[in-house]
Amino acid sequence: MKTINLSSHQLSVIELLRMARNDALLVKSQDGDTFIISTADEFDSEVELLRQNHSFLAMLDEFKKEENTISFEEVERNLR
Repeated sequence: MKTINLSSHQLSVIELLRMARNDALLVKSQDGDTFIISTADEFDSEVELLRQNHSFLAMLDEFKKEENTISFEEVERNLR
């Protein structure tokens, strides 16, 4: 992912979109906000959104800490 700082590079939206065709862009605005511009593939877009979702990532971390787990085999037996 390439980073573009708009305070040092003045680019049009068209130029940013052309650049994003080749590689995702992390664009930093003059006021410090950051944006991601990339081609839209449904799966890739969903992955990118989930990577930015701190609540989702925290939930995954909590799941990893769980000690009382059930094996896949046990789930399969219970479903029969």
